[in-house]
Amino acid sequence: MIQKSSSKGSTAPLVAVGVLLLVALVALGVFGVGYFKARNVAEIRNEALVGAQQVAINLNNADAANLDASIANMRSSVTGDEMTTYLQTVQDSITDELRNSGSKADTEVVQAALSELNTDDRTATALVVVKVTTTQGNQYVKNQLGMRLGMVEVDGVWKAQSAEPIGNRVDLDSGTLPGTDGSAPADGSGPASDAPAVPGAVTPAPAPAPSEGGDTGGQ
Repeated sequence: MIQKSSSKGSTAPLVAVGVLLLVALVALGVFGVGYFKARNVAEIRNEALVGAQQVAINLNNADAANLDASIANMRSSVTGDEMTTYLQTVQDSITDELRNSGSKADTEVVQAALSELNTDDRTATALVVVKVTTTQGNQYVKNQLGMRLGMVEVDGVWKAQSAEPIGNRVDLDSGTLPGTDGSAPADGSGPASDAPAVPGAVTPAPAPAPSEGGDTGGQ
């Protein structure tokens, strides 16, 4: 006689495994979404901060020997009528004296942070402190400047739609470049501190202290 085995005992473990699998999938959906969202926010924050630092460098770097290229580099870092109009004003103010001054400004970021971030609108406010070294002949001047940048992502690139100084420019150091004899430049021009300043997009002037805040929106 052929005996039929009972399916009750064999199906019960399968049902239990199925329930556990379903619970695991639900948990993965709940916690997985949160993980990927947090990761996405972190990536956006990092991209905005890196973008703001590069913008700060581009807006303060300038070479009197090739000011048109310097202005073009500044333009590539900004967006909106406010910034493009201002840069046009800067370009229109360039004189032959400035072009022939031999001055050059090189910028490095000292400190940077985001005070605001909106991941939905892809906008951010960045506070950046830069050190600008201006040279002319064998003379140099070092200054420090704080900037507040209103950033927005445009086609995957973070650009400044506003820029303003924080406080006044701070004089750090000045003197003769290492490896030079301290004599006057061969072209007869004066030290960097007396030369026409190469144009930057941010003019040092008093500004309200930045308000403290964290990431807002999209989180």
